[in-house]
Amino acid sequence: MSPRQLEYFLEVYNYKSIKKAADKLIISSQAISKTIKEIENELNVKLFIRGKKQLEPSLEAEQLRIHTEKILKEYKKIENIRIVAEQEKRTLTLYSIDGFLEYVSIDFVKEFQKIYPNIILNIIEVTETVLEEKLEKREIEIGIITKMLNTDIFQSTYLYSNRNCFVINKNHPLSKKKSIEQSDLDNQPIAGKGTSYSCYNSNMKKLFLKDINPKIMLETTNDTLILKMAEYGLAIGITLDYIAFERKSENTVVKMFEEDTVMKRDVFWIENNYAILTREEKIFRDFLLKWIEKHKKQLFYRKD
Repeated sequence: MSPRQLEYFLEVYNYKSIKKAADKLIISSQAISKTIKEIENELNVKLFIRGKKQLEPSLEAEQLRIHTEKILKEYKKIENIRIVAEQEKRTLTLYSIDGFLEYVSIDFVKEFQKIYPNIILNIIEVTETVLEEKLEKREIEIGIITKMLNTDIFQSTYLYSNRNCFVINKNHPLSKKKSIEQSDLDNQPIAGKGTSYSCYNSNMKKLFLKDINPKIMLETTNDTLILKMAEYGLAIGITLDYIAFERKSENTVVKMFEEDTVMKRDVFWIENNYAILTREEKIFRDFLLKWIEKHKKQLFYRKD
């Protein structure tokens, strides 16, 4: 006896009518009648007695109804387990440095979903430090990161570059300058990404080595807080170009370093050379590389 047969029986029992059960299940009355007859023959019992206005369940039907409800509930649980298992197989979990999704924009996600509707993207944005640790511990095999790791173990493919820039309150004297020199930061309060980012660390070290000592007021991964610090005149914010230009308020201006190559952040796709990537991981990697190449002229660029 199949779940389908039990489902048909239960609908006839509930409606006390083959026609109403057939309408509910959107099948023919003949199919319902045939199924009830098959169950009766298998059990060697009579399930329904035709009354004046409706079918009347027999004692055997009452007993079968109790067991049917229990069995169909168990089948439902099994089906849910199967659905969850299939969904997990289709889900691609990817760790990336924060800001990746904002940079490629919703267009990237929309195009991926259009081509691969059965792959669910689970992109987790973390700090560079966390991502590097997960890669080295082999908790993950792929990622999007801002530095190249050991080339004996990891293969890195360049994706794109951003520059860190300054968000400055309009009332600050430096807001009037066309660009910012390193010496301008001496003794200035700043808010930036912090020690979890190699780019931030390397730039701070360059300043300190030149005896330029900014006052670090806030280190955070939250770009909104960095921008708010600048908006309220509490510090000079240091953040990525596309975030600075696209989210700046009326009370702030965006300034670049005088040297164009300073505070540049390169972004790489990275994977473990010794890992066997899943089908979903390979699909995403190939799609990402082609998409970046195709849309690189449409992605953020600074207009001077």
